[in-house]
Amino acid sequence: MVSQPKIDYINRLIDDSLSQGDDTIELKGKFIGDEGVEALVQSSDLANIEDLDLSNNNITWRGAVQLFKCDKFKNLKRLYLNDNNIANKGALALVDASFLSGLSVLDLHFNAIDGPGGMAIAKYSHFQKLQVLNFQENQVGDDTLIAIAKNPSFGNIRKLNFYRTGITIKSIKVLAKSKVLKKVKHLNLGRNYLHPDSAKALADTKTLVNVESLLMIENYLGDDGVKNIMESDSFVKLKMFRVL
Repeated sequence: MVSQPKIDYINRLIDDSLSQGDDTIELKGKFIGDEGVEALVQSSDLANIEDLDLSNNNITWRGAVQLFKCDKFKNLKRLYLNDNNIANKGALALVDASFLSGLSVLDLHFNAIDGPGGMAIAKYSHFQKLQVLNFQENQVGDDTLIAIAKNPSFGNIRKLNFYRTGITIKSIKVLAKSKVLKKVKHLNLGRNYLHPDSAKALADTKTLVNVESLLMIENYLGDDGVKNIMESDSFVKLKMFRVL
Protein backbone atom coordinates (compact mmCIF):
# COMPACT_ATOMS: atom_id res chain seq x y z
CA MET A 1 0.00 0.00 0.00
CA VAL A 2 1.28 3.45 -0.91
CA SER A 3 2.37 5.62 2.02
CA GLN A 4 0.55 8.80 2.98
CA PRO A 5 3.68 10.96 2.53
CA LYS A 6 3.97 9.65 -1.03
CA ILE A 7 0.30 10.45 -1.67
CA ASP A 8 0.80 13.96 -0.30
CA TYR A 9 3.90 14.45 -2.44
CA ILE A 10 2.16 13.32 -5.63
CA ASN A 11 -0.85 15.51 -4.87
CA ARG A 12 1.45 18.51 -4.55
CA LEU A 13 3.01 17.71 -7.91
CA ILE A 14 -0.43 17.37 -9.46
CA ASP A 15 -1.59 20.67 -7.98
CA ASP A 16 1.54 22.42 -9.24
CA SER A 17 1.03 21.02 -12.73
CA LEU A 18 -2.68 21.86 -12.85
CA SER A 19 -1.90 25.41 -11.83
CA GLN A 20 -0.18 25.76 -15.22
CA GLY A 21 -3.11 24.29 -17.15
CA ASP A 22 -6.24 22.60 -15.93
CA ASP A 23 -6.13 19.68 -18.38
CA THR A 24 -2.45 18.68 -18.10
CA ILE A 25 -0.47 16.64 -15.59
CA GLU A 26 3.21 16.96 -16.44
CA LEU A 27 5.44 14.85 -14.20
CA LYS A 28 8.34 14.28 -16.58
CA GLY A 29 11.54 13.30 -14.83
CA LYS A 30 10.12 13.38 -11.31
CA PHE A 31 11.21 9.74 -10.77
CA ILE A 32 7.95 8.94 -9.00
CA GLY A 33 8.29 5.19 -9.62
CA ASP A 34 5.58 2.60 -9.27
CA GLU A 35 4.52 3.85 -5.85
CA GLY A 36 4.05 7.30 -7.31
CA VAL A 37 1.77 5.93 -10.00
CA GLU A 38 -0.27 4.14 -7.35
CA ALA A 39 -0.63 7.47 -5.54
CA LEU A 40 -1.46 9.29 -8.77
CA VAL A 41 -4.42 7.09 -9.64
CA GLN A 42 -5.97 7.85 -6.26
CA SER A 43 -6.26 11.52 -7.19
CA SER A 44 -9.73 13.03 -7.63
CA ASP A 45 -8.45 15.40 -10.36
CA LEU A 46 -8.12 12.99 -13.27
CA ALA A 47 -11.49 13.15 -15.03
CA ASN A 48 -10.70 16.21 -17.16
CA ILE A 49 -7.04 15.45 -17.86
CA GLU A 50 -6.20 15.44 -21.57
CA ASP A 51 -2.39 15.33 -21.37
CA LEU A 52 -0.48 12.98 -19.06
CA ASP A 53 3.31 13.03 -19.16
CA LEU A 54 4.95 10.33 -17.04
CA SER A 55 8.15 10.06 -19.06
CA ASN A 56 11.44 9.25 -17.35
CA ASN A 57 9.94 8.12 -14.04
CA ASN A 58 11.36 4.65 -13.32
CA ILE A 59 7.95 3.09 -13.92
CA THR A 60 7.91 -0.68 -14.39
CA TRP A 61 5.10 -3.00 -15.41
CA ARG A 62 3.79 -2.87 -11.86
CA GLY A 63 3.14 0.85 -12.03
CA ALA A 64 1.88 0.52 -15.59
CA VAL A 65 -0.75 -1.99 -14.52
CA GLN A 66 -1.94 0.44 -11.81
CA LEU A 67 -2.20 3.22 -14.37
CA PHE A 68 -3.91 1.20 -17.06
CA LYS A 69 -6.61 -0.22 -14.81
CA CYS A 70 -7.56 3.28 -13.59
CA ASP A 71 -10.99 4.25 -14.93
CA LYS A 72 -10.86 7.92 -13.89
CA PHE A 73 -9.34 9.22 -17.15
CA LYS A 74 -12.48 10.19 -19.04
CA ASN A 75 -10.89 12.65 -21.49
CA LEU A 76 -7.28 11.52 -21.85
CA LYS A 77 -5.93 12.26 -25.34
CA ARG A 78 -2.15 12.27 -25.06
CA LEU A 79 -0.08 9.80 -23.02
CA TYR A 80 3.70 10.05 -22.72
CA LEU A 81 5.38 7.07 -21.10
CA ASN A 82 8.75 7.24 -22.79
CA ASP A 83 11.96 6.34 -20.96
CA ASN A 84 10.44 3.95 -18.47
CA ASN A 85 10.49 0.16 -18.21
CA ILE A 86 6.93 -1.07 -18.57
CA ALA A 87 8.11 -4.04 -20.68
CA ASN A 88 5.78 -6.61 -22.23
CA LYS A 89 3.69 -7.03 -19.09
CA GLY A 90 2.91 -3.34 -19.15
CA ALA A 91 2.14 -3.34 -22.87
CA LEU A 92 -0.20 -6.29 -22.45
CA ALA A 93 -2.02 -4.42 -19.67
CA LEU A 94 -2.26 -1.29 -21.81
CA VAL A 95 -4.68 -2.84 -24.29
CA ASP A 96 -7.23 -3.25 -21.49
CA ALA A 97 -7.08 0.41 -20.44
CA SER A 98 -10.48 2.10 -20.61
CA PHE A 99 -8.94 5.30 -21.98
CA LEU A 100 -6.91 3.74 -24.78
CA SER A 101 -9.47 4.24 -27.55
CA GLY A 102 -9.54 7.98 -26.91
CA LEU A 103 -5.81 8.60 -27.36
CA SER A 104 -4.46 10.69 -30.21
CA VAL A 105 -0.83 10.40 -29.01
CA LEU A 106 0.85 7.32 -27.53
CA ASP A 107 4.56 7.60 -26.77
CA LEU A 108 6.21 4.37 -25.60
CA HIS A 109 9.77 5.22 -26.60
CA PHE A 110 12.42 3.16 -24.76
CA ASN A 111 10.34 0.86 -22.56
CA ALA A 112 11.92 -2.59 -22.99
CA ILE A 113 8.97 -3.78 -25.06
CA ASP A 114 9.61 -6.48 -27.64
CA GLY A 115 7.55 -8.80 -29.82
CA PRO A 116 4.67 -9.93 -27.57
CA GLY A 117 4.03 -6.46 -26.18
CA GLY A 118 4.31 -4.84 -29.59
CA MET A 119 1.91 -7.32 -31.13
CA ALA A 120 -0.66 -6.80 -28.38
CA ILE A 121 -0.75 -3.09 -29.19
CA ALA A 122 -0.60 -3.64 -32.95
CA LYS A 123 -3.68 -5.88 -32.84
CA TYR A 124 -5.79 -3.43 -30.82
CA SER A 125 -8.91 -2.60 -32.80
CA HIS A 126 -10.01 0.76 -31.40
CA PHE A 127 -7.20 3.17 -32.26
CA GLN A 128 -9.31 5.21 -34.68
CA LYS A 129 -8.36 8.49 -32.95
CA LEU A 130 -4.64 7.75 -32.73
CA GLN A 131 -2.45 10.06 -34.80
CA VAL A 132 1.00 9.66 -33.23
CA LEU A 133 2.59 6.33 -32.28
CA ASN A 134 6.15 6.13 -30.99
CA PHE A 135 7.75 2.69 -30.60
CA GLN A 136 11.32 4.04 -30.81
CA GLU A 137 14.01 1.85 -29.23
CA ASN A 138 11.70 -1.04 -28.42
CA GLN A 139 12.67 -4.25 -30.23
CA VAL A 140 9.14 -4.97 -31.41
CA GLY A 141 10.34 -6.16 -34.81
CA ASP A 142 8.82 -6.88 -38.20
CA ASP A 143 5.66 -8.61 -37.04
CA THR A 144 4.51 -5.57 -35.08
CA LEU A 145 4.97 -3.19 -38.01
CA ILE A 146 3.27 -5.65 -40.35
CA ALA A 147 0.30 -5.97 -38.01
CA ILE A 148 -0.03 -2.18 -37.75
CA ALA A 149 0.20 -1.79 -41.52
CA LYS A 150 -2.72 -4.20 -41.92
CA ASN A 151 -4.89 -3.05 -39.01
CA PRO A 152 -7.60 -0.56 -40.12
CA SER A 153 -7.66 0.81 -36.57
CA PHE A 154 -4.44 2.73 -37.40
CA GLY A 155 -5.94 4.52 -40.38
CA ASN A 156 -5.53 8.01 -38.92
CA ILE A 157 -1.85 7.75 -38.02
CA ARG A 158 0.09 10.83 -39.11
CA LYS A 159 3.37 10.22 -37.30
CA LEU A 160 4.91 6.76 -36.95
CA ASN A 161 8.24 6.17 -35.22
CA PHE A 162 9.97 2.79 -35.63
CA TYR A 163 13.53 3.97 -34.98
CA ARG A 164 15.75 1.13 -33.74
CA THR A 165 12.98 -1.43 -33.50
CA GLY A 166 14.67 -4.32 -35.29
CA ILE A 167 12.74 -4.10 -38.55
CA THR A 168 13.97 -5.43 -41.91
CA ILE A 169 12.88 -5.62 -45.54
CA LYS A 170 10.21 -8.10 -44.45
CA SER A 171 8.04 -5.43 -42.85
CA ILE A 172 9.13 -2.64 -45.20
CA LYS A 173 7.56 -4.50 -48.13
CA VAL A 174 4.24 -4.61 -46.29
CA LEU A 175 4.53 -1.02 -45.09
CA ALA A 176 5.16 0.21 -48.62
CA LYS A 177 1.91 -1.38 -49.82
CA SER A 178 -0.18 -0.42 -46.80
CA LYS A 179 -3.48 1.28 -47.58
CA VAL A 180 -4.08 1.67 -43.85
CA LEU A 181 -1.16 4.07 -43.34
CA LYS A 182 -1.80 6.34 -46.31
CA LYS A 183 -2.24 9.39 -44.05
CA VAL A 184 1.26 9.11 -42.57
CA LYS A 185 3.23 12.35 -42.96
CA HIS A 186 6.20 11.70 -40.69
CA LEU A 187 7.96 8.33 -40.79
CA ASN A 188 11.04 7.41 -38.75
CA LEU A 189 12.75 4.16 -39.73
CA GLY A 190 16.24 5.02 -38.52
CA ARG A 191 18.86 2.63 -37.16
CA ASN A 192 17.36 -0.64 -38.33
CA TYR A 193 18.50 -3.36 -40.73
CA LEU A 194 17.46 -1.66 -43.96
CA HIS A 195 19.43 -1.98 -47.19
CA PRO A 196 18.98 -0.73 -50.79
CA ASP A 197 16.11 -3.17 -51.37
CA SER A 198 14.17 -1.52 -48.53
CA ALA A 199 14.69 1.90 -50.07
CA LYS A 200 13.54 0.55 -53.43
CA ALA A 201 10.39 -0.92 -51.90
CA LEU A 202 9.55 2.40 -50.25
CA ALA A 203 10.32 4.36 -53.40
CA ASP A 204 7.85 2.22 -55.33
CA THR A 205 5.00 2.79 -52.87
CA LYS A 206 1.60 3.75 -54.24
CA THR A 207 0.07 4.46 -50.85
CA LEU A 208 2.59 6.35 -48.67
CA VAL A 209 2.29 9.38 -50.92
CA ASN A 210 1.65 11.90 -48.12
CA VAL A 211 5.01 11.43 -46.42
CA GLU A 212 6.68 14.79 -45.77
CA SER A 213 9.58 13.67 -43.59
CA LEU A 214 11.38 10.34 -43.88
CA LEU A 215 14.17 9.53 -41.44
CA MET A 216 16.34 6.53 -42.31
CA ILE A 217 19.56 7.42 -40.49
CA GLU A 218 22.15 4.77 -39.65
CA ASN A 219 20.83 2.16 -42.03
CA TYR A 220 22.65 0.58 -44.97
CA LEU A 221 20.91 2.18 -47.93
CA GLY A 222 23.99 2.97 -50.02
CA ASP A 223 24.04 5.48 -52.87
CA ASP A 224 21.50 3.50 -54.89
CA GLY A 225 19.03 3.39 -52.03
CA VAL A 226 19.30 7.11 -51.42
CA LYS A 227 18.88 7.80 -55.14
CA ASN A 228 15.75 5.65 -55.30
CA ILE A 229 14.11 7.64 -52.53
CA MET A 230 15.18 11.03 -53.86
CA GLU A 231 13.95 10.27 -57.37
CA SER A 232 10.73 8.52 -56.36
CA ASP A 233 7.58 9.74 -58.08
CA SER A 234 5.64 8.68 -55.01
CA PHE A 235 7.31 11.06 -52.56
CA VAL A 236 6.31 14.30 -54.24
CA LYS A 237 5.44 15.84 -50.86
CA LEU A 238 8.75 14.88 -49.26
CA LYS A 239 10.38 17.89 -47.58
CA MET A 240 12.98 16.15 -45.43
CA PHE A 241 14.91 12.93 -46.03
CA ARG A 242 17.78 12.07 -43.69
CA VAL A 243 20.22 9.17 -43.82
CA LEU A 244 22.96 10.70 -41.63
